[in-house]
Amino acid sequence: MVNVQNLRTLSRVALILLMAVHVATWYLLGIHAVGSIGIEALFSGLSRGVFNAGFVFWILVLVSAVILGRTFCGWFCWFGGYLEMVEWGIGSLKIKIPRRMLLYLGVIPFVSLALKVYNSLIVNWIQGFPTTFTFQLADVEPWGGQQTGISILITLIMFGPVLFFAFGRRAWCRYLCPIGALLKIFGIVGLCKVRLVNDNCNGCGTCNRTCDMQVDVLGELKTHGEVLSSNCIRCLKCTNECPTGAIGFNFNRKETSLSDDASSKAERISLKRRRLSAFDIALTSLWASIMMIFFFLGFQSSSQEIKVLMTPGLLLVTFGLVWIVQKAWSRNKISEPTHFQ
Repeated sequence: MVNVQNLRTLSRVALILLMAVHVATWYLLGIHAVGSIGIEALFSGLSRGVFNAGFVFWILVLVSAVILGRTFCGWFCWFGGYLEMVEWGIGSLKIKIPRRMLLYLGVIPFVSLALKVYNSLIVNWIQGFPTTFTFQLADVEPWGGQQTGISILITLIMFGPVLFFAFGRRAWCRYLCPIGALLKIFGIVGLCKVRLVNDNCNGCGTCNRTCDMQVDVLGELKTHGEVLSSNCIRCLKCTNECPTGAIGFNFNRKETSLSDDASSKAERISLKRRRLSAFDIALTSLWASIMMIFFFLGFQSSSQEIKVLMTPGLLLVTFGLVWIVQKAWSRNKISEPTHFQ
């Protein structure tokens, strides 16, 4: 039987190899047939009335999201593969894996997406909407001139080990990625889902523990018989690790449900998961407000290194500020004298 996780690894390795061939054919061989497939190329092309390689690539990704949900994030995103490689490397070095931090920062990726669309697309359309659209795959060169060696290094360090040790596994994917936000919108339909396929679930919670995206898999299966969370990236670790084979990935929902015993266990496990708090609201509001202030004050004209550092750096700073205020508030409440009447 083929290991699904090995297939995931192969899929991302294949994508990286294709990207390498893509860049090599353009810069080394001078074959300019297909240009950049980045999300920026998509927005740049649409702003100028060009359907380029980025447009074709992301249309295919969005169609896949409608059919299979956020499968791109779990199977083909090279940066997601890099994050998993970082986590594997840290674990193999016997360095203590940081505890999972569960925050509710779902608005942040959408703010990042909105600012990116506004800056790359809407502003240009306001200045003048294209009167005609042309099809040109080689519209934007693969490298695009957006990144520098230093900005790539900052990206690999900040979005990899730094966020990992600060917020746990897949922190970038869970809290910051604008592409993830875009795929959440189109993946709402997600015809193929992780579902209960038989009555064998014993409520052990393995599915919850193996989910890097911190989806309450067991709770969703108990309530809906399938995972509806938009955070599910269809990595299929839960289906792989399920000891009873009760979870599958398919189009058709079967008439099955958790037993009473499994349901009671699911209830206890789900109740242990942290709820939305004032901490999350304060952190999200502060991050979004500061980011928008910087954005409209001309942050986008800064160097690529500053722009790359801004998003994770701001999250770390605002988290620290809110944490300090919360601790100070808690100490103040404890130190207040109690008056008895």
